[in-house]
Amino acid sequence: MLAQRLPTSCRSSTLWPRQQLLHLRSGGTARIVCGASSSKQPKPGSDRVSSASESEPAYAYSDPVNQFLGQFLPSNRAAKDELAGVDFDQPKLSGRSIQEMADLVEAGLSKSQWFVTGQVDPRLFSDSFAFKDESVATTGIRAYATGVRKLFDQATSKVELITVEAQPDAQAVVVTWRLEGRVNLPLKPKIKPYVVTTTLGVDPATGLINSQVDEFSVPGWDLLLSILLGEGFGAKPAPPVEELRAAAAAGGGKAAAAKGSRR
Repeated sequence: MLAQRLPTSCRSSTLWPRQQLLHLRSGGTARIVCGASSSKQPKPGSDRVSSASESEPAYAYSDPVNQFLGQFLPSNRAAKDELAGVDFDQPKLSGRSIQEMADLVEAGLSKSQWFVTGQVDPRLFSDSFAFKDESVATTGIRAYATGVRKLFDQATSKVELITVEAQPDAQAVVVTWRLEGRVNLPLKPKIKPYVVTTTLGVDPATGLINSQVDEFSVPGWDLLLSILLGEGFGAKPAPPVEELRAAAAAGGGKAAAAKGSRR
């Protein structure tokens, strides 16, 4: 998942049909995360889907470049083997409020950094979970976790949380965070640090996360070219997370953090 993705910390009623984009609404309160950062809707991808079998999750790529580069990532089997410790059959934590889910998400990300490690907490996710960002879409929490694990170099990649927002009116939890590290392409190219806004849609019937939409502070083509050509290309890298947290604290949440990332 080129441009997919967690932290060192101190501390939508709308269901998303498969391969469809969650329609987001705003509202809710935010808190600044002490530890472990906008928002145009990503465009739906094409119908190009990688080959799928029981051992090969299906990924729909938005363009042929990302689809081509995906062939050079580690195998799905290798990623699944690395995630053998994740129990995907755990009982679900259904019936939680949006705020309770936000607390669980924050605690889980702070512990396992699943946006880059794939070590998700399956108890929080609906069986109908679907993911999309500017470059790829997939369905199922196993496929998402496998794709994340394949993409990111585990020795260098990290997520630094900026804010976690409970948005009851939108039936969503919104996480803003800073990503940096390397990807598992040949020579392990470095990712230009940037800010991601992750919207986790929550099914009101179950209280479980049924969708994830990731949006970036810089265009996907900029990120792709910086991976291929070097960090000096295009937009400036996101500033240190301390600056982004300060901007969020002063300006009221994710919009301020995203603005700070473009300075």
